Amino acid sequence: MSDGGGRDETTGLQSEPNVGLPEAVQHIERLIPGLAIIVSAALGFMGNGPVALGFLAGAAVAYINFRWLKNTVKALADTITQTGPPRSRPSLVLRFLTRFVLIALVAYVIFTSYPFAFRGFLGGIFVPVLAIFVEAVRVTYSAMRPRS
Repeated sequence: MSDGGGRDETTGLQSEPNVGLPEAVQHIERLIPGLAIIVSAALGFMGNGPVALGFLAGAAVAYINFRWLKNTVKALADTITQTGPPRSRPSLVLRFLTRFVLIALVAYVIFTSYPFAFRGFLGGIFVPVLAIFVEAVRVTYSAMRPRS
């Protein structure tokens, strides 16, 4: 229940009517490259050049993976609800599996060619998790801050 000012009477938290899942996904999608650049720059300044490059490679793969996953889930939802253009289910499965092949291929190349960069690559794979955490903190702060 809301008191008309956007504050939920049961929890006392400020509700944010304009922030929903699509906006959160867009924020996360913008946060991933920014966080990847910040962390890899910090790694580079600390003298870990190969690890920083591996981190960037892992973050790039994670970003592509995030976008493909978002598009695959949307296509699958459209297929189930029949609201979007018709797509074959084998193409959805192929796109889903291609993500794992890409990650495995890049990981193999980095692991065999640049073993020090592999640790950074593994860290870069988790940049979307960091972006989701940052977005969760932002939404929580936005919901809890007092409004006049």
